[in-house]
Amino acid sequence: MPDGTSDVYEHRLKEMVENIPGALSASLTGTDGIGIAIYNIDPTLDPTVADAEFATMLTTANRAANNLNVGDVQEIIFITEKIMMILKTVGRDYYIGVGLQPSVGNLGMARLQMKKVIEEFSKSLYV
Repeated sequence: MPDGTSDVYEHRLKEMVENIPGALSASLTGTDGIGIAIYNIDPTLDPTVADAEFATMLTTANRAANNLNVGDVQEIIFITEKIMMILKTVGRDYYIGVGLQPSVGNLGMARLQMKKVIEEFSKSLYV
């Protein structure tokens, strides 16, 4: 990855969080669980642990999808008492995660913003 690229990703993730009502965090992570860029305003969320755990979830979901012959996973949404998390794949090697406050987070806006960011990031990640 070229020097400064991580800063560009972080800036764009920050913009995305600011444009989604109820958003707490956004990250770009490799499917190996290694974080590339993050913007986080939730002090209770450890981004390093989250990246690794979410990558494991995607790997498990893809294995299940493969066993069922239903195609690759494109998105996972899960909701807990404290966070609503959306994971969307960026090609086969990366994913974007967005954390929302469960009672006020705007899921539709998050999905729209993520779609735009994925298109942008794909151009630089897969050149």
